[in-house]
Amino acid sequence: MASSSVADRPAYYPALTGIRAVGAFLVFFVHFRPIGTPELVGRIATAFYITLSMFFVLSGFAIAHRYQHSVRLDRQWWRSYFWHRAARIYPTYLLLNTAALARVYWPLPAGKEANALTLIFLSESMLRGFSNTLKYVGVPPGWSLTPEECFYFSVPFLLLLWRRRGHWGAVGFVLAMVATGLVLTALCKDRPALHGFFGTYHHLFNFTFFGRVLEFTLGVGLARWWGGRPSGQAAGVPWLTLAGTLCIVLTIAALAWINSPQTPYDGNLYPSTIFLNIVVFPMSMTLLMAGLLAERTWFRTWLATPFMDEMGKRSYFFYLLHVGIFSVWWHDTFGWGRHIGLQLLATALLAEIGYRFFERPMHRWLLARTAGRQKQPNQPAVAPIQS
Repeated sequence: MASSSVADRPAYYPALTGIRAVGAFLVFFVHFRPIGTPELVGRIATAFYITLSMFFVLSGFAIAHRYQHSVRLDRQWWRSYFWHRAARIYPTYLLLNTAALARVYWPLPAGKEANALTLIFLSESMLRGFSNTLKYVGVPPGWSLTPEECFYFSVPFLLLLWRRRGHWGAVGFVLAMVATGLVLTALCKDRPALHGFFGTYHHLFNFTFFGRVLEFTLGVGLARWWGGRPSGQAAGVPWLTLAGTLCIVLTIAALAWINSPQTPYDGNLYPSTIFLNIVVFPMSMTLLMAGLLAERTWFRTWLATPFMDEMGKRSYFFYLLHVGIFSVWWHDTFGWGRHIGLQLLATALLAEIGYRFFERPMHRWLLARTAGRQKQPNQPAVAPIQS
């Protein structure tokens, strides 16, 4: 199959890649802060967990921007689509997740081999994110790839619904996903034999695709609104950028002020903070992303610099790496809350090495081996931003 021309490829928006680096660094400070951090600063840093929502909105935009004009439901399209998604996400996950699992489960504990192998399977297959008790098995940040993979499976249907039914198709999709999650949770909660799969409503809305579907859908809507027109053409006051930034700052301030109690397995316990996390912040982020696409600002220029663009490309490796074997070694060696700045730099250096010598070459190798038979007609060869 002939490859598409350069003109057929989707536009590349370096500012949307650069902002991934900002999100990854903010998530780092959710988990690691110096000893003696003032309480108010700690509460603000804790509120940075909402930046994970940014990655979900960005994924919605990236996938829709790439596939909205080419989506089909035939076997050839599905095969190419899933292969591209797996080649992008899974090798790095497999590397870091297997290392984390080996640290805990190798050698297999005597008399508990079946249980250990089950946990390993749930972790390596990314199914663990459906369970509020098992989602941290393996590399802890990997739970977020479960909603990501659910989005990959469902977005072709969302794109077709949106194409055929307009905004009402998207609304119906969101409501159907939320209803599915509510039914599954109603059926599964309080059943110990299910080991936490759809175990609580808090877990549903804090950690699963069915509770967080709006974030991905807003990204898809942004891609449809944008439509690939030239970037940064609007002159005058950058209202979208200013409004999005103000809403994000106010959301973080509100989360720090409310200071909702959280548990590792259920997340936020207050409905108000859940609403801020899965509705208000992603809407604010969508406004900011629209500004980064349409308006010329110093913030957009900075995010699009080669340095921020390259850092954004390494954000996936950094995100999966920042909590795991290396962070445990660091704090076993130096103590918790010590040399956090050096830890950040060391994590970024390891992410650079991992991206340069594993993630990028592995991705290219996997796609190159199947380029001739996997690429579909009019299928872009380069994604607009990393997803």
